[in-house]
Amino acid sequence: MGLGENLDNAMAKFENYNNREVYRIGNYSITGRLVSGFIGFFVIILMLMVTFSSAANSLMVSDLGGSKAFIGDLVITEVEGPSISGTLDPGDSIDFGYIVSEMDWDHVDNLRISYFDVIVDWDANGGAGGGRQVTFDVSSQNNTSGQSQTDNGGGGIITIPWTVNQEIMLNNETISNNADSAVAFVSNLEVPGEWIGGTFTFSSSSAGSILLSESVDYTISLKMYTWDLQNIREIQEL
Repeated sequence: MGLGENLDNAMAKFENYNNREVYRIGNYSITGRLVSGFIGFFVIILMLMVTFSSAANSLMVSDLGGSKAFIGDLVITEVEGPSISGTLDPGDSIDFGYIVSEMDWDHVDNLRISYFDVIVDWDANGGAGGGRQVTFDVSSQNNTSGQSQTDNGGGGIITIPWTVNQEIMLNNETISNNADSAVAFVSNLEVPGEWIGGTFTFSSSSAGSILLSESVDYTISLKMYTWDLQNIREIQEL
C-alpha cells in the first residue's frame, strides 16, 4: 500500500470520527468534529501564550540594556560621618561642610551611598524658659537650593534626609535588573555621592532674653547609609 493510500485511509477515518456522535447529554449530541475543534482551539491558545510570553521577556531585556537578568540581596549599612559642636548666641549662625570647604564632608567619590541623614541636636542655655527658634539649612555642592527646617522651644533634634541613589532607596531586601554580567549589574547601580553642607542659625531668642542672656549648644553630624549587593545570581527573567 502506497503513502497516498495510507493518507487517504487516515483522512477517511478522521472524517468518520468527526461525523460520528461521541457523547450524548440529554437532547444534545457531541460529535467528533466538536471534540477535534476544541482540542485544536486549546493548542492554538497555548501556542499563542508561549509566543507572547517569550516576546515580552525579550523586549524587557532589550529595554533594560542587558542580555541577562540578575538579582542580589541588598545590604544597607549605617556609617557615622563627621560632626561639629559649639555654642551660638541669638542671631548667630555656623556654616559647615562644602560651604567652608570641610573635606571630611565630601563623599562625592563614594559610589555606594544610598542616602544621608544630616542631623543637628541642640539645647538651650540661660534665658527664661523656652521660646527660642533655630533654623537648619542643608544643601550640597550639586544642589545649593537644598532643604530647610525650623524648630522651637528649649531644644530638640532636626534630621534632614538627603537622597543620593533613588533606585536603591526604592528597593528593600533585593534588587534586580538586566546587564551583560554580574559586574555590570552592580556598576550600573553606582552613582557619585555628594559634598554635603549647610548652615545652622539661632534665629530668635525667648522673651526672657531681655533680662537674662541666653544661647544654644549644638552638635551637627552626618550619617551615611551605604549599600552593597550580596548573593548575586542570574535568573531567567524579571
